[in-house]
Amino acid sequence: MDYLDQMLQRELGRRDLLRYAAVAGGAGVLAACGNKPRTPPAAGPVRPPIGEEVGDLLVFEWAGYELPSLYKSYKKEFPQKPEFAFLTSDDQALGKVRAGFEMDLVHPCIGYINDWIDIGAVQPFDPSLISNMPDLNPAMVKAGQVDGKQYFIPLDWGFSSLLYRSDEVDPVADSWELMYDERYAGKISWWDNSYNLIIDGYIQGVPDPFNMTDDELEVSKQRLIERKPVVRNLWTNVYDMQADFNAGNIWIAYAWPDAWVAAKGGGLDVTYMQPQEGRISWVCGFTLSSETANYHHAHEFVDAWASPESGTWLLNNYAFGHSNTTIDLSQVSPDIVEGFRLDDPSVLEEPTTHIDRYIPRRQVYNQFWEEVKAA
Repeated sequence: MDYLDQMLQRELGRRDLLRYAAVAGGAGVLAACGNKPRTPPAAGPVRPPIGEEVGDLLVFEWAGYELPSLYKSYKKEFPQKPEFAFLTSDDQALGKVRAGFEMDLVHPCIGYINDWIDIGAVQPFDPSLISNMPDLNPAMVKAGQVDGKQYFIPLDWGFSSLLYRSDEVDPVADSWELMYDERYAGKISWWDNSYNLIIDGYIQGVPDPFNMTDDELEVSKQRLIERKPVVRNLWTNVYDMQADFNAGNIWIAYAWPDAWVAAKGGGLDVTYMQPQEGRISWVCGFTLSSETANYHHAHEFVDAWASPESGTWLLNNYAFGHSNTTIDLSQVSPDIVEGFRLDDPSVLEEPTTHIDRYIPRRQVYNQFWEEVKAA
């Protein structure tokens, strides 16, 4: 009996879910995230010791992840504060790097590993330099490997779904269709991303919304164009969306769990939907620039992020999961555990949840989305 079979056969309790959810629920999908074979990389250069590195680390990061609570041990050992540049989506980050932007680390999501490798922007990590590596979720770690090399260190995971004002909105059903509801025209915000095509694919029952044909994409494009008049805005910055939501400018939004935390903190009566078509789930983490001059500092920074202390802070403050399996969920707010079903071993399983994965025709999806926006 192998490790996965043992995990599937044991009773998973509240503390075990963070440890094994992606193994039991998402291992197959994670393994299919698009790690296609490629030519083995040439031998890397000899790296100078950390004491000879400049240490001026530049991290290409999501807004909100620059807070020192997420890399406390790095900050303690290396007083020189990392610098941050902020990305708004994986596609935007790829485009900026293609245009010449240079960084030491970038924080993409797992479905984009191949895209980063294909443009030559990243190199493998040395897992032996990351002390917390053995404690990270094994299914997520394996999904971050390409040709046996660890190109991606999985750290944060969470959901994408609809957040709505329970006191103002009465959904006809727990469905993504709420983002099209004409009763709330002008109070709805979509994320400015081609994932709207994927969501519409799930609404329609398309067999594989992550790999749609041109005909399927055309149908979703037309449906989104027809329904776009209900939308107040397309958000790109999560904090702008949260401010709009908390101010009452919008009542329904495509959102991540941190928006639920912010709305609850603002005293709002809100629901984070479990759509009948399934939530989207993502796994994000770090990739290492192929041009970094701070190879060892980058590993130390990622190691700090990979600690259970960082994971506990992430859960309590953003309601995002973490890949470290040693986190004690009894130290996490019960509201978060209940609100995101962290005590349910099936929370990452199909069809309840669709784990993000590689999109073979991502550029085609993006083109269709641009046509939706231009219409």
